[in-house]
Amino acid sequence: MRSTTAQDVAEVHEQSVPCFRELLGSNTLAYRLQANDQQERSVQTVVRSIWAYIAEADQSDWDDHAERLMSALNTSLDATRLDTPFYLVHGWDAQGTLSAMLEPNPSSIPERTAFEWRRKIQRPYSYVIACPKDLQKKAKRQRSEAQTQKWKELSGRLESEFEKRDCVWLYIPKVQPGLSRKLAHMWHGPFRIEEMNDDFRVKLKVTDSGYRVNPWVHVSRLKPRALFPKRPTV
Repeated sequence: MRSTTAQDVAEVHEQSVPCFRELLGSNTLAYRLQANDQQERSVQTVVRSIWAYIAEADQSDWDDHAERLMSALNTSLDATRLDTPFYLVHGWDAQGTLSAMLEPNPSSIPERTAFEWRRKIQRPYSYVIACPKDLQKKAKRQRSEAQTQKWKELSGRLESEFEKRDCVWLYIPKVQPGLSRKLAHMWHGPFRIEEMNDDFRVKLKVTDSGYRVNPWVHVSRLKPRALFPKRPTV
């Protein structure tokens, strides 16, 4: 299909439903023996979803709606079996994160009031909201610690200062006209330290390197070249 607009996708789907089911593969009801009677209902759900997508003003990417479409397919109720495909395959009804964490609906009269209901669900609701945030903070902290450890390993030689004939990278804050500064490479080289004047200034070997820079640079513009460990031998 040359044209991939939403209108063309809807027309092709209405004309060739089997091709659309083949595109979805094993996630469609045609490959679930427990829910073969729900084909007509699923086709209606897909058609309605596509037409709803066409009605959107922004015409966003169809990939953003794929997850919602599969959720609608799995939770569509069959009038004959009185069950959903999700229940026929997994044996339990699909629930969201909040519904799974909250307690069942109240049955007694005192708990049916709005105040009692809000007070009863406040603690589980707070836990549901705080749990993902804690997991995100933990993941960010672990990633930050891993990056910090990696940087310490690469820059550990700075603690003992540079030495003569060390291989280093040189920071040159210049960008070619027309290029974005965020995407430009600021570290150039590598260069060899040819001479040490003091603890703050060194002379680099820039001859035949193709760079037109002053060989004398400050150590703050240098960083050691990462040396990867040797491969293990048997």
